Amino acid sequence: MIYTHSLGRARRYHPERAALYSGGTLLTFREISERVARIAAALLKHGFRVGDRLALLLPNGPEYIELVYACSWLGVIAVPLNTRLSAVEIDRVLLDATPRGLVRHSSLSAPTVRLSKELILDEKPLEVQAIPFLRPVTTRNLFLLSSIRAAQLASRKG
Repeated sequence: MIYTHSLGRARRYHPERAALYSGGTLLTFREISERVARIAAALLKHGFRVGDRLALLLPNGPEYIELVYACSWLGVIAVPLNTRLSAVEIDRVLLDATPRGLVRHSSLSAPTVRLSKELILDEKPLEVQAIPFLRPVTTRNLFLLSSIRAAQLASRKG
């Protein structure tokens, strides 16, 4: 959540300042914030909710940072995977973390564990054009949402 607070503050006070520079492209805080909102909307559209886990197997770059911010925005738990891991090691981490989905880059080791949602980011971008009204998850409503989620999970088991 601190990610969304810092991004919102930077957008409010310094919207046109440089936020990221990568591969000859400069992105401002306003642009990053808009991209994060679109990615968060896409994750929401794909069914990700508060408390879900999303594994990220991406090289360092704007896409990785934007996905971490988008996960924070929604209350989704980002599970970063080391890009130097072998496929077997990635499989072990995925089996242990039990993420709902995986976003990865095609140049990195492909896991053999299949998840319900898997996206190869350089082949199919994770963005939507229309941005629904989304409020970032805050500490106050995260406690309420996680309590509701815990009660739902307990009722399924029991």
